[in-house]
Amino acid sequence: MMGRTHALSGAVLGLAVCSAVPPPPVLVPVVVVVCALAAFAPDLDHPSSVAARSLPPVTWLLCRAIRWLSRVTTGVSHRGLSHSPVFAAAVGLLAWWGTGVLLPGETAVWTGVAAGAGCWVGAIGDELTSHGNRFAFWPLEGIRWPRALRFRTGGTGEHVVVGLLAVTGVALLTGTWAF
Repeated sequence: MMGRTHALSGAVLGLAVCSAVPPPPVLVPVVVVVCALAAFAPDLDHPSSVAARSLPPVTWLLCRAIRWLSRVTTGVSHRGLSHSPVFAAAVGLLAWWGTGVLLPGETAVWTGVAAGAGCWVGAIGDELTSHGNRFAFWPLEGIRWPRALRFRTGGTGEHVVVGLLAVTGVALLTGTWAF
């Protein structure tokens, strides 16, 4: 299962975003955590995923609804609509709106950006696996990671990706690699 890879890729993306376009310092941990958690969102379409089992019965019902909507819109229930930039944008808008109800202003904007970016990096991560994700850039067609560079979930390739993400995260966190 790619749980740690999704979380790490989301956190590293959050650090990269904060490095490239710095939010107020108090929001840096918020951006990193929201981005990491949102990387799990694409897998809300699979009943045995961490995301679908995280808050029963709410996430179970959400899983069923997303699977149905994905099947209707893309023809597949897993790695369909929820693994697209369209879904990532919807997650970002929902996070922005939901946060804005309680904390309007800059916090809501940063939360929305982090949630959308984290969700999309989770979908892109699934494109790197041997099964792939043909919807990572949907509705654009034909953009795919070369099959020869894909890895098996839990295999050596994923371990290499985790290592590279960890090194990148440490470099961003320590400021040794800044944009």
